[in-house]
Amino acid sequence: MLRRAPRWREAVWLLGAVALLLLAAGCGQHDVAVDFPIAAGFQPLEPLSTLATFPAGTVGDPYPQGLGPIVGVPGFDHYRSHARGYLHATLAQVYTALHDPAASYIHNSSGSPQFNGIDQGVEPFPVSFRIHYFNSTVIGDVRFDVTYRAGLLDGTDLAPVLVGERYQKTWGTDHIRVMSGSLTARAVEGAQDVTEVEMIAWLSADTQGQSNCDGTLRDLFSDLAGVLATP
Repeated sequence: MLRRAPRWREAVWLLGAVALLLLAAGCGQHDVAVDFPIAAGFQPLEPLSTLATFPAGTVGDPYPQGLGPIVGVPGFDHYRSHARGYLHATLAQVYTALHDPAASYIHNSSGSPQFNGIDQGVEPFPVSFRIHYFNSTVIGDVRFDVTYRAGLLDGTDLAPVLVGERYQKTWGTDHIRVMSGSLTARAVEGAQDVTEVEMIAWLSADTQGQSNCDGTLRDLFSDLAGVLATP
């Protein structure tokens, strides 16, 4: 049974707004497949912006758990959000948590994930699964699939050095054109019980803006922190 991770706040997210747009326009939707090349692996989507900084430390806690300011990066036909943060967990614990799909849920209009099945081992990576998302609306079910992959970018299972995760929408409603993200994690030098993460999200979907893309990072960080906090 999958655990539902707690979240920091209710997200105003994707599918409810898409459904309202379709209803108002009186038009339907088409389900399309999106290529996710194996060669892309679980490398970061792109170099992290130098404007993305860690949360400010204090004398009592130099590495506070949380994300620093989320940076919107302009210049493409999709929204892009970058952030850095700290987790109060070892890198090995973070890597273990990423094996649990509950650490990587995309949230919907109600603020919580809705899904219609999860397939494990769908690609030749150490961590590999696909979540089938849906939202029931007055015009029918809006559905899409997101494929996730993760593994070690450096080190071994017993001594990880750099962990990577990547996800992408690979099938579903064409009103979501881009939904991709990546995470890299490493131990904080001099504080092996703290992990630093770099997170990136891309989004292009009807009725969605930069704030929704930013919210994706907050939700995903909260999901991961929630799994780590579960005994």
